[in-house]
Amino acid sequence: MFFKQFKVEGLGCYSYLIGCPKAGVACVVDPERHVENYLDVAQENGMRITDVFDTHLHADHITGSGELAAQAGATIHVHPAVEAKYPHEPVRDGQRFRFGSAEIEVIETPGHTPNSVSLAVTDHARSEDVQALLTGDLLFVGDVGRPDLAGEDLLEQQVRNLYDSIYGKLARFPDWTEVYPAHGEGSLCGKGMSAKPMTTLGFERRNNPLLNEMPFEEFHRIMTEGFQIRPDNFAVMVQKNRQGPALLSEAAAFTRLAPTQVEQALRDGVRLVDVRDQVAFGAAFLPSSINIGMRPNSVNWLGMAVKASSKIIIVADSEADAREAAFRFQRAGYDKLIGYLADGVCGWAMQGKRLDHLPQLTAESLKHVIEKYSDHVVLDVRTEAEWRDGHIDGALHMPVTDLIEAGLDLPKQRHITAVCSSGYRSNIAGSFLKSIGYEHVFSLIGGMPAWNAAAG
Repeated sequence: MFFKQFKVEGLGCYSYLIGCPKAGVACVVDPERHVENYLDVAQENGMRITDVFDTHLHADHITGSGELAAQAGATIHVHPAVEAKYPHEPVRDGQRFRFGSAEIEVIETPGHTPNSVSLAVTDHARSEDVQALLTGDLLFVGDVGRPDLAGEDLLEQQVRNLYDSIYGKLARFPDWTEVYPAHGEGSLCGKGMSAKPMTTLGFERRNNPLLNEMPFEEFHRIMTEGFQIRPDNFAVMVQKNRQGPALLSEAAAFTRLAPTQVEQALRDGVRLVDVRDQVAFGAAFLPSSINIGMRPNSVNWLGMAVKASSKIIIVADSEADAREAAFRFQRAGYDKLIGYLADGVCGWAMQGKRLDHLPQLTAESLKHVIEKYSDHVVLDVRTEAEWRDGHIDGALHMPVTDLIEAGLDLPKQRHITAVCSSGYRSNIAGSFLKSIGYEHVFSLIGGMPAWNAAAG
């Protein structure tokens, strides 16, 4: 049996290529949108991808099942409750598929979503025993899937389904069964996933409290609180994945745009997303830009700050950076990527175009500002848990997700310094405030670690 795991860094998405080189056939499970890696590896190992499985209706990334159907002629398999609007074959509990020596059994395991399945994998070249479980978003390494993404009205049912799937459906598999999830560290589909790419049922039963004979009442309490907010684009991706995402080959060209073209696009309502780091952005940026610095998880922050339906122009240090950002944004359902600013901010400045700035204050500078100006607003945009662990005296607390959703009820003339744990989120917050008319906005470079170090 051939078995290979793939990972999308930042999003924490895992996908799998399973097959048999001797038989020349393979399948892909939970593919990401860019499918070249699967096709290349399959070809290198003498296999043709004939089938593709989505373990559930994904909310955090665009599925690549349609791409594989179009490029490899693969048949798509999903649970009937997905209500897929594209050509597919529905799977049922207990159904089996053979790919040479590899066999996959479908197990209905609702809980993360009502349409979730796990796949039991057997390598008949070695044993008749199930070797591995592809658990989708039911069971992660060190965690289980969050049950709230299907909607508040289904939460109680989903918590019960999750518990029954973990303690009922998986009970027949021995401790040595390997577990390969659909997500790992960096994903928003759980609370505290490990960075490890796989585990075993026995290890999780022994060391994951949620699997260690936990009473349902305690399980219910834990699974109904403390989840991170869902980015705006999650609902959009669910809809696109149900309808069948547009093929990348049909996307409009991502082109180099002159400053005059960018100006016209801005007049037409296009959004500017600046992917440079916070210091470069702070020094000079195009007015109305949102700063989403290039990090592995930047698409999650993009999803919280910019609607997936927006037309977007990317501002970057280079064409390569702009194209890499576009590549990542497409994974998260951003299909209206118009292009990138030719020659970046420097090229814009050389034509005498207007620029704005977001001053980066050091901890020492902020301390002096607070001492001198009693009405200076320190806006802490971290999470509730981070705030409880310690904050600047007199600061106003408003998580960046709440700020973007509700705005800030302060006069536009107030002087404000945004604070987070590094400077990344404070730049998102600062750029957002500047975009809605706040004139005197600053960002604490180095965040709370810098503040604490200066104070200590």
